[in-house]
Amino acid sequence: MAETYKIGATDVTTFLTHLQVIDGNIGIPPLRQDDYSVPGRTGAIAATPWWGPRVVTFGGIVAGSTRPAMQTNLKSLGSLVLNGGDVFTMSRTLDTAGTPTHTATARYLGGLEQADALSNRVARVAFDVQLMDGFWYESAYTPGTALAGTTVVNVNGDAPTQDITLTYSIGAGSQRVTNSAYPGLARLTLKPGNNTLVVTGGGTVTMAYKAAWL
Repeated sequence: MAETYKIGATDVTTFLTHLQVIDGNIGIPPLRQDDYSVPGRTGAIAATPWWGPRVVTFGGIVAGSTRPAMQTNLKSLGSLVLNGGDVFTMSRTLDTAGTPTHTATARYLGGLEQADALSNRVARVAFDVQLMDGFWYESAYTPGTALAGTTVVNVNGDAPTQDITLTYSIGAGSQRVTNSAYPGLARLTLKPGNNTLVVTGGGTVTMAYKAAWL
């Protein structure tokens, strides 16, 4: 089995054969925050960074039994990735143990405005999509974890995640959850591995999250 990619429920290889992911499929998105520079101080003070969007480039062959059939497939691929100019959910199933499926919110950036004709009914294309949040995520939330006082939670994934839902037993205005791993972030963030989470304000908070993957 080769890795597969879908936009919504449609496999990209419905229209694009000999699919190649050229760049960006697995990787670290760029930082979107600089460290702090203070006048009169040597060097810089480390900031708590987050990561920006990243670009994934797909390439392959669009073919048809006739030239009109090839053109129809090319137009159908364009309509699929354009999605009316809106963002779409893209899924990736890897050819690794367990064949995990991850999803990302993506947007078409460009590339299909041109195609290289290899023959009368075969064209080579490449196009870019942008992963809006920079990472791939689990397709579903983990089961809810009840937090009270200080709780150590082991988090899946290989990148930090902020895709978290919290259900408060008392109320969001009275309770707060903090992670000792990221004291500088106002938004709750979970790192891969063990996280020490502290609930202040009493009661319990039920947490669910989607693991982030490179």
